[in-house]
Amino acid sequence: MKLEIENYNKIAKELKEEYSKLSDFEVLSLAIQIQRNQILENGLVVSSSDKHPVGLEAIAIALGYEGNKSITITDVLRNIANREEV
Repeated sequence: MKLEIENYNKIAKELKEEYSKLSDFEVLSLAIQIQRNQILENGLVVSSSDKHPVGLEAIAIALGYEGNKSITITDVLRNIANREEV
């Protein structure tokens, strides 16, 4: 998760410097997409590293979900509702 979301103008300037062959439209479009992705990353609490689970993944693990087994989050929730152990 990023602590600060970059302004699309700053992103556009960096893209234009790095990729001078892109048109102004392409640069602006990419800059807006990058800024949107940063907002989503912060809003969904997504980590760029797999070392520490965050957000929905941390909740799923706390509920008992284990990705390497065939049980799903829905199964875990159903078991919790039925007061069964996984």
